[in-house]
Amino acid sequence: MKNIFKLFIILSISINSCSYKKDIKEDYNYIPNNSIRFIKTKKDTSLLINKDNIYYLLLLGNPNIDIKVDYLIKTKNNKENNKSSEEYYLKDTLTINDITFRKNDKIEVIMNNKKLCIYKKELNKDNFSSCDFIYFYKIDYSFYITLNSNITALFIDSYTKFNYRFMYHLSTVWLDSYSIDDNSYTTLTFYKDNFEVTSSEIRGKTIHKKEKS
Repeated sequence: MKNIFKLFIILSISINSCSYKKDIKEDYNYIPNNSIRFIKTKKDTSLLINKDNIYYLLLLGNPNIDIKVDYLIKTKNNKENNKSSEEYYLKDTLTINDITFRKNDKIEVIMNNKKLCIYKKELNKDNFSSCDFIYFYKIDYSFYITLNSNITALFIDSYTKFNYRFMYHLSTVWLDSYSIDDNSYTTLTFYKDNFEVTSSEIRGKTIHKKEKS
């Protein structure tokens, strides 16, 4: 009798577990319009951009993800052989549709009247006063740039260690900061008079793939 009762309990648990389905909206293949997504892996970091359902991938260094986009923009002059994309090497200023990419003393992405600046040590001349957002790309312990209150937010790799001098400077400006991590993806979305930063856990290998139209 006890064995029959145990069997009944096990079957009940199995049936309940099979019939229960958590309602999760999968969004691996979707990026909101007017958005920039930070894709960080152990290899490097790239920016995936969606504007008006046209997809751009900006490689800040080495290729770190294999995705299908409309335009591939490289900051290093190496051949990617990505036949599915129009490929460009960013020498100075490049405008594609409604987005401007610029490489001078930093890398800039200008869209929706907002400027995202990417710090790169080899380019840096400490000139970030015109930036709305800044991403600190591959910094070392000697890192220092001048920040001011007109900057909206900072994007910083997880577990980044700053020196005391920059930590003190950062405490004087009180800027919002968001983490970039290889276990999640962070997305900056522009609205008419505002912006939103969202972060979601990476749960599958199909993340960042462009949907087929």
